[in-house]
Order: sequence, then C-alpha cells, then structure tokens
Amino acid sequence: MLILIAIIAGGALTFEADRHTTYYPPDVLILLGVTFFGLAVGVGAITILLLIGDLILFKSDRKVRRRFNVLLVLLVSGAIIKLFPDGKIWSTLWDIVLWIFIAVTVWHIVSMNWIVFLSRREKYKALGYSVLLALLAGYGFVALRTTEPAGEALYFYSAPMSGLAANLLLFVSIYFSMAFFVTIFHIPTTSAFERKKRELDSFQSLSRIITNALDPMEVLKNTVNVIGEVTQASKVWIELYEDANGKNHSGGRYSIGAVYNCTVEEISRLPLGAMRDKIREAKRIILQNNEEMNSYGLIGATGKSLLAIALMAHENFVGILYTCHNMANAYDDEEISTVTAFADTAAIAIQNSLLFTKSLENERLQHELSVAHDMQVKLLPVSAPMSEKFELDFFSFPAFEVGGDYVDYALIGDGKYAFAVGDVSGKGTSAAFYMAYMKGIFQSLSFSASSPIEFLLAANEAVKNTLQRSFFITLTYALLDSASGRVSIVRAGHTPAVLITDSGMRLIRPAGIGLGMENSRTFRSHLEQADFVLRSGDLLVLYTDGITDQRNLLGEDFGEERFYTLLQKVRSQAVTEVKGSIIRALAEFSHGVDAVDDTTVLILKWK
Repeated sequence: MLILIAIIAGGALTFEADRHTTYYPPDVLILLGVTFFGLAVGVGAITILLLIGDLILFKSDRKVRRRFNVLLVLLVSGAIIKLFPDGKIWSTLWDIVLWIFIAVTVWHIVSMNWIVFLSRREKYKALGYSVLLALLAGYGFVALRTTEPAGEALYFYSAPMSGLAANLLLFVSIYFSMAFFVTIFHIPTTSAFERKKRELDSFQSLSRIITNALDPMEVLKNTVNVIGEVTQASKVWIELYEDANGKNHSGGRYSIGAVYNCTVEEISRLPLGAMRDKIREAKRIILQNNEEMNSYGLIGATGKSLLAIALMAHENFVGILYTCHNMANAYDDEEISTVTAFADTAAIAIQNSLLFTKSLENERLQHELSVAHDMQVKLLPVSAPMSEKFELDFFSFPAFEVGGDYVDYALIGDGKYAFAVGDVSGKGTSAAFYMAYMKGIFQSLSFSASSPIEFLLAANEAVKNTLQRSFFITLTYALLDSASGRVSIVRAGHTPAVLITDSGMRLIRPAGIGLGMENSRTFRSHLEQADFVLRSGDLLVLYTDGITDQRNLLGEDFGEERFYTLLQKVRSQAVTEVKGSIIRALAEFSHGVDAVDDTTVLILKWK
C-alpha cells in the first residue's frame, strides 16, 4: 500500500510538471478518466504482485524469499527512476534495472514449487491460465511501451506507475510463459507424485490406526488392507511366527494372521517351507518372473511377481509379509522401499499388540491364580489336631502361584484319625481344581469307608470319569487308631511313607497305582495295605516328591538319601521343630533356586 501511495503521489507530481511543458488536456472529464485509469492500474498492479508473491513463496526457502525481495526492490527502483526527467543517464540506469529485473525473473523460474503440488486436473487448468495470463500480460507490456493510447495516458498521468506496471506485466508474461512449459514437463510425473502422496497418506493412516489398535487381529487386517490398496497388489498376507522354545530360534510354528484378496485355505496350500527359512536369513525374497517363481514351486499360484519381507521388531522375528503382483518385474527399488517401510511399521505394531494382549492375558491369569491360591489356602487345614497320644504338624508350599499338592486330616470317630497327602499331576488352576475336588472326596469318603482300601476304591471310582486324560492323582492315605497306635496305610502310586523308630528307618510302600489311571478292577488288583503299631517316640512322615526334587545351583537334587538322613537326625525333636529343620535344610540346599514342584510334608510323632 505504501508503494501504491508513493506511485500515485509521483503521478500527481509528474502531471503537474507536464501540464506546463508538453501536454494539457482541455477536457476535465478526460483528466478524471486518466486519473481513475491510473488508480485502477496501480491497484491492479499491487494485487497482481501479491497474488504472484503467494505463488512464488509457496513452500519456499530463504533463498527464494531473498530473490523475491530483490524483485520488489527492482520494481520500486524502476518506478523511482521514472520520477526524473528523461536523459541519457536515467535512460541508461533504467535499462540496467530492466535487464537485472529480467534476469531475476528468469531466476525465479527455477523455483516454481507450486506446480509440483498440483494434481493432474489442476495442472491442466494451470496450462490454460498460464497461456491466458502470459498473452494478456505480454499484450499489456507492449501497450505500455509503445504509442498505444492507454500507454500514453498512463505515462501522462504517472511515469513511475507506467514503469512499475510495464515491469510487472513483463514479469507476469515471462513467468507464466515458462510456467506453461514447466507444467507440461511435470504432467508425466504427476502419477508418480500422486502415488507417493497416496503412499504417504496411507502410511500415516496405517501408523495412526495400528498405533491406536490394541487387538492384534485388527492390526493385521488393517496392515494387509492398506498395503494391498497402496501397492495395488493382487494378494497380500501375513504369517506370524511363534517360537516353540520362546527364544526366537528356527523350528517354530507359522500361522496365517491376515489375508487380502485371497483365502486362508488358498495360502495354506502353498509350498512356503523353503522360502521361510531363506527369508529369515536374507530378510527378504524378490521373485520377478515365472522362472524365479518356479524355483520355489509357486508358478501360477501367486501371480508373476512376489515380494516377501521378514517382519522384524527390535531384532525379534515376528513373521513374514507377502505381496504378489500379476505383472512380471513389478517390484522396483521404490516399490520395495515402500513395502519395507510398511513392513517395519507393521512389525513393531504387531509385536506391541501381541505383547499387550499377552499382558492382558497374564493379568487375567494372575487374577485367576490369585483367586485359586486363596481358595487353595482356605482348603488346607487351619491347624493340626490336638491329642494326648500324638503330635502333628504339616506344611505345603506351591512351586508356582497355585499347586496341586494336597494335605488333610479328619477325626472320623472312636478316636480314629484319617490322614492324606496327595499330588495332582500338573500345575496351575487345573491342578488346584482337582486338589479341591480331592478334598471333597476325602472329607466325605473318610467317614463312610470301612477300611483304607475301600476308601481308595471309592476315590478311584469318583475321579476316573472326572479327571482329564492327562491328569491323575497320587495319594497316601493313613488311618490311625489313637487308642492302640495302630496305623493302616494305602498308597495310590505316591511316595512311600517314612517311619523312624528306635531300631532305624523303615519305608512303608504298599503297592498301588494312581487315582484315575485305571478302572476299578485293575486298580483293586494292584492295591495293598500296610499295617503297623506306633511306639513311643516313633516318627511317621508323609511327603510329596517336591521335597526330594528340590535343586541347587549345581542342578543337584535334594534327593531321598539326604531327606531320610535329615529325618533320622531330628527324630528326637518336637514335630514343630522337625518341620522347621526340613524347611531350613531345603532353603540352605537350594540357595535361592526356585522349586520345580510343590513341597508338602505331614509329620506325626507318637508320644
């Protein structure tokens, strides 16, 4: 606006000077017309300059802005020169400014960034506008620089404005003439540019989707869909790798996570075994023709080109991304780079979603284990029975959050006590469930069974149709008559009972097989009962194999011999002290090594 005011003021001065020298129009209407024409040209020149400036400075750097500022300085300089009377010096100076102005105009042509960002349709429109503007500006420049009435009128009103308008029209004519040719040259690259823009938008969209998605299946589905649409692939699918050992080594299992434009059954029939091993080593495989496809037995099954990329997340092998084309030699460096970028992003997102799902699953399992642990603790006897004839104590420690060991007792009447120590095969909530089931059997059948053998027969009948095929229960059941000290023991495949007396150690191991393993007839045929009478100071110990299986830092087992020797040493102690001695011995032996199995001990000492 300051430039416009300066030019109008200069026009008024020029008019006042010329009125006394060269030409004075007698008609006032003509004078007003020339004035308004000059104002219109001035406003139009500034408007065109601002619009052209927006185009030139679109996505420009500092160098382009500096060149544009130089252009403005030259425009103002040319207008200022026209304030002075015509003369050789001023005319020469005007010519110098004009040629510099033309050079800067040509210099601006090399930075037509705005053309690159036009779509194909917009480029065609730009061609028409460029021709129109170049012709109109060229005609205007000629009109102002010759003896055309409009040029003379503007020069009469304001020589500076005439110079500014002429230079600006020259710039517009040259700029848009070159813009026409630059646009023509860019039309063939429009498809590639639009494709890269589409890829970038899709990449950002995929990143946003898979970053917010926490479901692995949703991440996989979005990934194959976006890659299929962006690369125009005939088929896309992702295989997930699950390591059998959990250490990311070979030998794991592959599963199809998601497919695009194909079916799981179709992909399952492909001979991909040899390719998978090579992909893990080379990180990717590119097959560009039928001959290469045939080398893996894939000719006709996946098109004429195939690109397989290993999905790596933080150096962990997550799976494989496959993309196929019906066209041979479909994968150039740019295409491979695009798919690889998608694969890298997808790999991290897939691993994160899998870890999140696993974390939720672990959290759920931890909650279930906590509930099961509380249940197991409540199922164990709260305290040992009090008797004038014997002392009793016990402990049970699960190797994991929840174990399958069982210990219990019951006063069944007439001074008789039933004791049981058992071990459910397996660990976790299933073992804890069967342990709870075994408690119910013990608490009900102990009162009704006529003998220990009858108890085990009834227990086997109860569990054989309930236990899963992979589960069984070992159990030692002892019946004590506190009046006489007589003990009757039966075993269902469990560890032997240990009896420590004045004369030494004796293992009580009547025959028997685990509960739930055989039918009643077979189970009964293998069942025996051992009977003996306790004397004062005798120590009877029932235990599970978690005691003897406890390991130390060297991988050595605590073992039966060490356990039996320990029991003989502590025979004279009270049962509470015996329990403490066993726990301390296990802790000192293991040196912090986690137990591999539940540990349960029941200690009975006859007074």
